[in-house]
Amino acid sequence: MIDQKAVIIGFIVSVVLVLALGFFLPVGQFIAVLAGAMIAGYMANSKNQLKIVESALHGILVGIFTGVIQILVVYVRSGFSDTVASILIVAALVLIGAYIIVGALGGIVGTLIHVKYGKSNLEIDQPDH
Repeated sequence: MIDQKAVIIGFIVSVVLVLALGFFLPVGQFIAVLAGAMIAGYMANSKNQLKIVESALHGILVGIFTGVIQILVVYVRSGFSDTVASILIVAALVLIGAYIIVGALGGIVGTLIHVKYGKSNLEIDQPDH
């Protein structure tokens, strides 16, 4: 089950970091998507006990949405040029594909961080003394 709130928060964090880190670091965009996907995976796992595939799906959604927004921003900044649009179609496939892989990894890492450091949703029955 997809936690929309976690995906939206991870997406917003990812877009802000892509716009901020993309200017300074060559791999800043991938770090931003990884951070956003980790946040989405962590938050989604704090609400439900997710399986690894479900947490990767949260990260994949963050990666897809971030890639689409980044391509649209570049297209608008280029002045809706036809030449840039044809280049962006090819770049979108590569960029969104890379963001899907990084997002899946981030979702899994976010879940693992929650398992290691987060509070568990399971209550352990303690014997009364």
